[in-house]
Amino acid sequence: MGRLMICVACALLSPTSVLAACNLDRVIGYTLVAQKTVVAKIENGKREDGFSGCSWGRILVFEDNTAVRCAEYSYSYAYRPDAFIFARASDIRICIEGDWYEAQTID
Repeated sequence: MGRLMICVACALLSPTSVLAACNLDRVIGYTLVAQKTVVAKIENGKREDGFSGCSWGRILVFEDNTAVRCAEYSYSYAYRPDAFIFARASDIRICIEGDWYEAQTID
């Protein structure tokens, strides 16, 4: 019985179930280019661990030390959430915890 519960818990916590929370109608014509974990933000030149949504110009830092710049405002909070990154040309959309964010590459 214990093993069954562990298997069920793993299935519920898998990235596939997290992606299922994203309304994929918003990215028809986009390509899923990466799944990464958000570990920090940089705002006003200061880096802070954690994720609390986007604000204009905020930089989201991923576990692999890559990053994107937010292009909109939307508050949300999560600890080390998975980010599903979709792209079409230079247009980037990111789904985190079922919420969508517009972003830009950092030059």
